[in-house]
Amino acid sequence: MDRFFESYAGVLTLAALLIAAASLVLAVLVIVDLRRLKRPFRGMAAVYEKKGAERALEELLRGIDENREFLRTHSDDIKRIFRLLAACYSGTGLVKYNAFEDIGGMQSYSLCMLTREKNGYILTNLVGRTSTRGYALDVRDGKPSRNLSDEEKEAYDIAMKSLSQPEA
Repeated sequence: MDRFFESYAGVLTLAALLIAAASLVLAVLVIVDLRRLKRPFRGMAAVYEKKGAERALEELLRGIDENREFLRTHSDDIKRIFRLLAACYSGTGLVKYNAFEDIGGMQSYSLCMLTREKNGYILTNLVGRTSTRGYALDVRDGKPSRNLSDEEKEAYDIAMKSLSQPEA
């Protein structure tokens, strides 16, 4: 056994130093996190010390009552804002492409814009050498008003996928 330690003494020493360094870094990270977690409690403790526990608790409860009253008086406004947000376009899909072989630069596009209720439109703009054509079609309850081209279908799928993504 002594021969093992003698043969690998350098490697074992290096491994022990690496473990010690990693432990030190981990300890520093834990201390930093603990300080960050304690910060709000220090502020509350200062209020308790300055005003006394009873007055500090009264202020805290008064603040809760004020928040409750604010929500009560503004609940209709908050509901209206949520209704308005539901009508906003929150799903988008854009596909750029070359509609014709003799035109480059990906100038043609299909753009799909949808609300959370899956209502909206798809705009398609086809750019040619001598003319440009634009098309618009409605989407109601997730159903387009006509059959879609491959590019329109791709824009529609991108918009639908962006609707299903959780909000940040």
